[in-house]
Amino acid sequence: QELAAVDAGDTEHELERVRQFQQSARLELALAFLDGRSDAARTVAGLADVADLVIERLLAFALRDLALQHGKLAGLASGSGIAVIGYGSLGGRELSFSSDLDLVFIYDDALQNEESDGARPLDGQRYLARAAQRLLHMLTVQTAFGPMYDIDARLRPNGSKGLLVTPLSAYGSYQCNEAWLWEHQALVRARLVAGDATLGAQFDELRRAVLLRPRDPKLVAEEVTQMRERWREALDRSDSTHFDIKQGHGGLVDIEFIAQQVLLSAGPALGDRPPTETAALLAWLATHGALDER
Repeated sequence: QELAAVDAGDTEHELERVRQFQQSARLELALAFLDGRSDAARTVAGLADVADLVIERLLAFALRDLALQHGKLAGLASGSGIAVIGYGSLGGRELSFSSDLDLVFIYDDALQNEESDGARPLDGQRYLARAAQRLLHMLTVQTAFGPMYDIDARLRPNGSKGLLVTPLSAYGSYQCNEAWLWEHQALVRARLVAGDATLGAQFDELRRAVLLRPRDPKLVAEEVTQMRERWREALDRSDSTHFDIKQGHGGLVDIEFIAQQVLLSAGPALGDRPPTETAALLAWLATHGALDER
């Protein structure tokens, strides 16, 4: 409804309208939480839904604008062939009002050697990198109503040194052969948020296979504990009078790490595809006998 009032292709005003929608939706969620119509779990999930919708629409704008400059890739239609993966709070559908968005971009290997059909053609990898860069710009640009989100794209293979967009095969090879355990921890809270649904399903199957691979529970416990202590030392704001509910001892991150440790330790015995939300994951682990329901 917001975008219906703007000429299609007027990107500046489209971004302003999307930002207005985002602000209005977030305000409604905040008011519903404050007056008791919504609880914390529904509120953070609602904030993630808003972010998903914003990313989906802006990805379509980015691909449209790119097609005007460089033509189209034969395999790209309405986001087909490229997938935006949300990690962290977005991936776990536990987004707060101050959360940034952890995003990773993967694409269909078949597009890598294609060339766009415009007057200034680009090969598939450069084309999709431009699309991802364009999307990140739209999400962070200063509109008349402020920027939409802060973005962190460092969870991609090889971090900030790696390519912004990664073919699915290379992403899978990295996760299976090179990734650290903490990167598999991060994969627990990762899901498709926009783009190609078929590619998203392939990512989801890869995620399941990586998370449920056999591991030494003792080594998992050691590495997860070491990572948690580093996080606590850097981020815990608890003091003699205040408890940091997120980073403090027994706080939310401790609960997340416990669930992730149990999942990575149990491995193939679990079988099914694990959920990304922490509360749902705890219930899922209990159902599969990996946690005591009490």
